[in-house]
Amino acid sequence: MQIKNLLNKLDQYQTTLDKAENKHSGKSRKSSESASSGGGDRVSLSNTARLRTEAYSGALSAPEVRQEKIDAIKQKVDSGEYQVDSKDIARKLLRDESDFFV
Repeated sequence: MQIKNLLNKLDQYQTTLDKAENKHSGKSRKSSESASSGGGDRVSLSNTARLRTEAYSGALSAPEVRQEKIDAIKQKVDSGEYQVDSKDIARKLLRDESDFFV
């Protein structure tokens, strides 16, 4: 049985990963690992996870009700100008329904 050193092949990926992290954080992965105390647990988030967290935080901080939009619709309803296109609503309901089964 022959055991090959696969770490040399993976080293090029580690170098690429280190370069990408340096661009985003300004620190290399190795220097942050050596600065951490005693080799404890470490969590790192991908850029996608960071963006999702920022989007979620932004959504939570946004107002729950857009009062100006509600006031505009109420005004149209009161004046009789608000028209509902029932065919358009039905078309969108059917489209959404078909998305569940595809």
